[in-house]
Amino acid sequence: MINNLTTIAFYNVENFYSKNLEEDSFLPGNFSKWKDSRYDIKVDKIAFTIAKIGRLETNELPSIVGLCEVENEEVLQDISTNNYLKDGNYSTLLYESLDERKINVGLIYRKNHFEVIESSPIRIVFKDQYDVKSYTRDILYVKGKLFEESIHLFIVHLPSKIDKEINQLKRLNIFKSIRKKVNEILLEKKSEKIIIMGDFNDSPTNDDLREELNTRSKQEEINGSELYNPMVGLQSYKRGSMIFKKQWMLFDQQLFSNGFFKKESKLKYVKTDIFDADFLRNSGGKSTGLPFRTFVGGKYFGGYSDHFPVYTILKY
Repeated sequence: MINNLTTIAFYNVENFYSKNLEEDSFLPGNFSKWKDSRYDIKVDKIAFTIAKIGRLETNELPSIVGLCEVENEEVLQDISTNNYLKDGNYSTLLYESLDERKINVGLIYRKNHFEVIESSPIRIVFKDQYDVKSYTRDILYVKGKLFEESIHLFIVHLPSKIDKEINQLKRLNIFKSIRKKVNEILLEKKSEKIIIMGDFNDSPTNDDLREELNTRSKQEEINGSELYNPMVGLQSYKRGSMIFKKQWMLFDQQLFSNGFFKKESKLKYVKTDIFDADFLRNSGGKSTGLPFRTFVGGKYFGGYSDHFPVYTILKY
């Protein structure tokens, strides 16, 4: 590694269902073609991308990668044992949720770098006015040691805001559940290092995100239970992690607790960025420069994802 630098990344990998999916799955494209070859192509593409994230800064594979829109642990295992990542000695972690599309959040991590001490899904059950239950993706909580330093991870994929009335309540409940757990961790030890990363399905300046999670856009404003959101500074009309309504958006985010900025910390925050390399982009037509997607509607395009990864460099 270069100057003891390491990478923590997050990647929404767009409808990554396994080879053993059922015919009535939510896979957008052709079921039989997915099983025959398209799945293996996608594994190669995602593994290749992960291998490149943070490589320029660290000359190493990422230590930890959170993912969303994966069906099960089989997908994670195929990614992590792919030729592009096999030298990383990765392990996987995923709890299958009750999400109606059967997509989940998960984690791959280098066993030589990160030791899992505790993990659990945080499941939130919603009920409508008729007492009918509904679900969304679980929050994945992981406590471990990264290069012997204690660290807490939350991997999230929040519901879309398209169905405002129902999903807004779900989103608020998820924010409150995360904040409650964060407060419990910090109450026990104020200097604990916490990373919340995922697809928030909204911009970093969203009021609910800022207020419920108590985020700040400047490092110097982080002196207690606040969380630093570096994505605010990255947000631009020229750049983002995905396209929404023909505009660049930064729905994929990473938030950090005060523990990463203390002078005595042995695991320090360095920088956060969007991994938007040219090979992840369309190279022709009206969509030139946009994310090279696997599917557009039900049509197979054979790309990587409709999102770019985001990543953070830490020094240990």
